[in-house]
Amino acid sequence: MVIGYMLYHSSGEIIKHGLAGDDAWAIILSRLSLILFVLPFALAAMLTKKKPLYLATGSWGTTIYFPWIFKGPVQDPIWRFMLIFLVVVCSIFSFFIDWGQPHFLVLIGYALSFALINAVLEELLWRGYILSHFVSGFGELKGLGIAGVTFGLYHYHLGFSWPVCLLFSIFGIMMSGVAIRSKGLIPVMVMHFVMNVLFVLSGMIL
Repeated sequence: MVIGYMLYHSSGEIIKHGLAGDDAWAIILSRLSLILFVLPFALAAMLTKKKPLYLATGSWGTTIYFPWIFKGPVQDPIWRFMLIFLVVVCSIFSFFIDWGQPHFLVLIGYALSFALINAVLEELLWRGYILSHFVSGFGELKGLGIAGVTFGLYHYHLGFSWPVCLLFSIFGIMMSGVAIRSKGLIPVMVMHFVMNVLFVLSGMIL
């Protein structure tokens, strides 16, 4: 993990400095350096011939419980839970987006580009490899907690404040729960993608 982070951080800085004239694309393309963060995990999995638990497409039909993911009075298939979640967060974020801002279509292009790169690579890293590792070592509940909190703290180096990192930890725990229940990454990648688009459009990122 340390080797991957060092490779990722140094290459991201090189990309940012190389594109210093265009801050938005510098941030977007610097996320490609997450490939170098994933690489040591992928090599370790290949060498040990141990497939990570959640490095799969995942199921949309598995039951998820509300509000505690594994337990709760309300149960729904993941696809319906995801649909309700996305409608709620899109409704909330709609009040924080300046729909009349100039160059809004350009911003949408930035949002889609950033979200696609970031959601796919971060989910491969955090849920595909890191969550799988912690769940294998500590069980589902402890592994979910460790991976989720670490996911939030990791965002501090990206310039987010501690309160925002705490929110990302909660979000990380939720996404880890979806990955565990679905046994894969596609549902949580969709969740992550939509959230990243909303973050960019609302001005939280870029």
